[in-house]
Amino acid sequence: MVMSKLAPRDQSAPQIVAPGEPAPLHPLLRAQLDALMQASQGAPLSLEAVLEVVNRQYQQWSQPAATSDSGAMILDSIIDAVVTVDAGGVIYSCNAAVAELFGYDSSELVGRSIGMLLPTLQSDVERAELLAQLASGGDLQAVRHREMPAHAKHRLAFPAEIAASRVQLGGVDLYVISIRDVSRRFAVEQALRDSEARYRTLVDHAPEVIVVFDADSSELVDVNRNAEQLFGASRRELLSMSMVSFCPASQPDGRNSIVTLRDHVGQAIDGAPQVFEWLLRDAHGRHIPCELRLVRMPGSGAHLVRCTIMDVASRKRDEQIAAGERAVLEKVAGNAPLLESLHSIVRYVEAVAGGAVASVSVLGTNGQRFDLIVAPRLPPELSALLDRSVIDIRSGSCAAAVYLGRPIYVASVASDPYWNTRAEALLGFHLRSTWSVPIRGGSGRIVGSIGLYRRDTGLPTQAEAELLADAARLAGIAIERRRAEEALRGSEAKYRGLFEAVMEGVYRSTPDGRLVSVNPAFVQIVGFASPEEVYALPSASMLYWRPADRAEFTRQVELAGEIRNAEFALRRRDGAQIIVLESSRAVRDADGRVIAYEGTVADITERKRAEQAMFKEKERAEVTLQSIGDAVITTDGEGRIDYMNPVAEQMTGWRLAEVQGNSIESVLKVVDDASREPLENPLLRALASGAQIGPTDQCALVDRAGHEIAIQDSAAPIRDRAGQIVGAVVVFHDVTRERRLRRALAYQATHDALTGLINRREFDNRLHAALLAVRHGEGPNALLYIDLDQFKLVNDTCGHSAGDRLIREITGLIQARVRSRDTIARLGGDEFGVLLADCTLEQAGGIADSVRQAVRDHRFLWGGSSMSVGASIGVVEITAETESAAALMSAADVACYSAKDQGRNRIELYAADRGRDRHREMRWVAQITRAIEDNRLELVHQPIQPLGDIGPRVFHELMVRMRGELGELIPPDQFIPAAERYNIMALIDLWVLEDVVRRLRALPPGAGRPLLAVNVSGNSLSDQSFVERVLTLVSDELLARSLCFELTETAAVTHLDNAIYFMRELKARGCRFSLDDFGSGLSSFRYLKNLPVDFIKIDGQFVSNIATDAVDRSLVKAIVQVGRSLGIATVAEKVETQEVLTLLTGLGVDYAQGYHIARPAPVTEMTNWFVV
Repeated sequence: MVMSKLAPRDQSAPQIVAPGEPAPLHPLLRAQLDALMQASQGAPLSLEAVLEVVNRQYQQWSQPAATSDSGAMILDSIIDAVVTVDAGGVIYSCNAAVAELFGYDSSELVGRSIGMLLPTLQSDVERAELLAQLASGGDLQAVRHREMPAHAKHRLAFPAEIAASRVQLGGVDLYVISIRDVSRRFAVEQALRDSEARYRTLVDHAPEVIVVFDADSSELVDVNRNAEQLFGASRRELLSMSMVSFCPASQPDGRNSIVTLRDHVGQAIDGAPQVFEWLLRDAHGRHIPCELRLVRMPGSGAHLVRCTIMDVASRKRDEQIAAGERAVLEKVAGNAPLLESLHSIVRYVEAVAGGAVASVSVLGTNGQRFDLIVAPRLPPELSALLDRSVIDIRSGSCAAAVYLGRPIYVASVASDPYWNTRAEALLGFHLRSTWSVPIRGGSGRIVGSIGLYRRDTGLPTQAEAELLADAARLAGIAIERRRAEEALRGSEAKYRGLFEAVMEGVYRSTPDGRLVSVNPAFVQIVGFASPEEVYALPSASMLYWRPADRAEFTRQVELAGEIRNAEFALRRRDGAQIIVLESSRAVRDADGRVIAYEGTVADITERKRAEQAMFKEKERAEVTLQSIGDAVITTDGEGRIDYMNPVAEQMTGWRLAEVQGNSIESVLKVVDDASREPLENPLLRALASGAQIGPTDQCALVDRAGHEIAIQDSAAPIRDRAGQIVGAVVVFHDVTRERRLRRALAYQATHDALTGLINRREFDNRLHAALLAVRHGEGPNALLYIDLDQFKLVNDTCGHSAGDRLIREITGLIQARVRSRDTIARLGGDEFGVLLADCTLEQAGGIADSVRQAVRDHRFLWGGSSMSVGASIGVVEITAETESAAALMSAADVACYSAKDQGRNRIELYAADRGRDRHREMRWVAQITRAIEDNRLELVHQPIQPLGDIGPRVFHELMVRMRGELGELIPPDQFIPAAERYNIMALIDLWVLEDVVRRLRALPPGAGRPLLAVNVSGNSLSDQSFVERVLTLVSDELLARSLCFELTETAAVTHLDNAIYFMRELKARGCRFSLDDFGSGLSSFRYLKNLPVDFIKIDGQFVSNIATDAVDRSLVKAIVQVGRSLGIATVAEKVETQEVLTLLTGLGVDYAQGYHIARPAPVTEMTNWFVV
């Protein structure tokens, strides 16, 4: 041990262990190191701290009294290599760790240069610079950590971290150098840098925007490059902002952005990935419609959320444009009136432009002025001003666009000469800019102008200008087509002009497919030079990419008479494929035989290409989205595995430790799901092509055990910042269950889950097929429409489980009474349809009666009780004159409801005259709906007078009346039955309540408030949205105390559960309840125990005759006594004479209402109330 040179060995000190054996830690060093560890609070000790310990020991040795060799033992106990050198760099001594680290014995090092171990210090200059630094620091000068290469005896050079200090021993300057091997730390740091580079590459090269934010503070902690572009801010700026700062106060649907986003983030933190549409705002305040995907980031103690953002503004706009164009073209192709087509164009432009008002002005035949303007949202005064405008440059931008034959974009109406004489009118309606584009017909002739009026100033963007140009093109098609049709009726010459000029391809062919007439547009679409070349074709099927499509299309046209907007692929003369929309009709002779086919084709190739391009972009975006979760494997640029997540390990059966560095083909083996033939590895394809692969949907993974797992996979290359491919990633997930369910879904899509019968959609398809069969001479056929009577009572009384079981039992009854060739469907709820094949009307009636009798005789047992229901059945004969399947169902529905109206449990054959009455009643539905939209409903009130000193002095019942479109007053008995029948009473009841609440809220604070009785229909009680809206409206106690809801006895009992829930919820808020028409319904007094009512309204049929009918008088008296025993006040209706009023007072009735007291009057005449 060379340490003996520093201090004499003390014979009493512990002996130094032999080389190669672990040295015991010296007690003194242990105490010093423990003190250092305690001071560092458990953090790893730095080299400077260890050198400090060594230095202090050297200082002790330099004292004359330091004769022990314990210092040598302390240095040997240090795990770092410690070397002492003199000023010339000659090694003076070393501890045991030097031999372990460098492989040299101390005898091989002492006296040798330090450069033997640290080549960097071999140089005199380098060593002198180091010693100069030490000499300038006083007694102890520690050098900061330095890293330099170190050489060992039997190993390659390795990176070392050194620290040094200077001591004096016996007047001689010595330097203590501590050396630590940091090669492992270098490897870990390099691995971390590589991992970070791969992650950054994945994020920065993802096709969508990716941000990571703290779920608790919403502050952004990481963003990719696309985020900088989307939000218009630098990475530094974004990382100083929060996710909330990019959200407007509310979303388009009115939801609070912060509250809604917090809810989505909370669900993502709980492990449920969130995908939803969201409106964001960039750094400049511009709104951006997006689709967000939130996923919790794994492994971090903080609540970090990864948010993937897809800008869907372009997609939304493209969808709007495509939908608008389609709607307009359908109008045009369907020969809709010109006004209707132009309205469709205006709606299309306004929907895409957002907030602007559009107009279409049609040029008169003389070309001197407009003779039609379509602008439904333009103020009527302004529309009247612009109508019939003279075509010049002073009558506005639309007239100027026609006059000059080019688009006119007016950035500011106030200063533009085109609006010189009419600017004040536009500005009066806050319209500050106008953009107009001339409308040209097929020949290029100007036929009108389309205008856009905006509240802000400025010029259109390119997209807005293209929108106006497209709308002008569509308007040109509509106007030109309509004018051409008018010309067609005038003469064949004008028809030929239209035929030649129309932009769509038009053709006429013989029944065997030979084209006999085509227009130039058709010739141009299919790429021929002249019509004669087209006529030379043996058959039009040669133009179809799949000739069989033409045969099937003509067959369908012959069956249906016409087909519109069918999509086909055609082959141009040069072999190129184009996509067209084809509409065609069959031309028949007087005997009904097809003699020709006429049709049109519209080239939609460019639109389809745009759609396909959008679809491909979406697929590329989904690669990254699907990479989050599921099974993930990444490789280097040679396809060698460097990472597998746990899901990938589980699905393949291989662990990462077993296959890291192996080829991807040894782990990911895929075969075709149908043929079981091996498939090319998708990751290797991505590396070879440099592009994304997949997702593929018809492959299976062969795992380690040889089992096949159906998967969907996708792969993509990973690029570094320079764009070079450094690896690839493949993502796949198990779709075994999904593929198994596909077959089940096909069944579920056409069948009812409860009964196993076909559903309404499939029944409509079969009904349509039966109708076509009848038209072709098959049949006769018939339709039964079955609606169960009193089924709702079973549901409300026994619950939905009982109702479901009853439906299944009824299904079995019907199946037993119809023939095997007949079709039964559950149309919904308690309604069934039966299609009777080869069945006369008389036979259908017999089958219907058999079903009705079986249902009536059936006893339904539930909970010890026996119940029965009936069946009302409508019967309709299917004939060749039947208009459509929808008309057939409507007729059956009318017949069924007619059976119900005549007492239920009946069979009714459809009769056209009763059908007309029914349809006339149905027209009330539209009139009621328009009246509500036009606010033509009115409230009247009738006071309810107390007969004693009880309760409020007086309260009022509010009733609804309706005004016709001409202002006439319509009594309730004309429209209320239709509203009840067709389930729109909830709309009326809600209008009444909203009007009453509005009036109550308008009362000044402190003013006296009336008690108002509002009627609620039984149908409304069954409408959950109505109940929720009422609970929202009646939100405060002061308002609730002014309301009394009137429910008829029959409605309350029929909808008992709903009524109890409704009443209890509103009673808790302070509302009161009245049971109307008591004594006329199907209840008994026992229902009063369950219904929390405040008033019983005795039905007027008992009140009006109490002066002459002792039975009625006794019944009224009994109701009064029951009411008093239950603490419920009584109200008598239809009090029309003083004699009746006196008798009611004597019987103890609490309130009276009727014409004797007051007739109904407008609600605005209520004293001191509702003058609003």
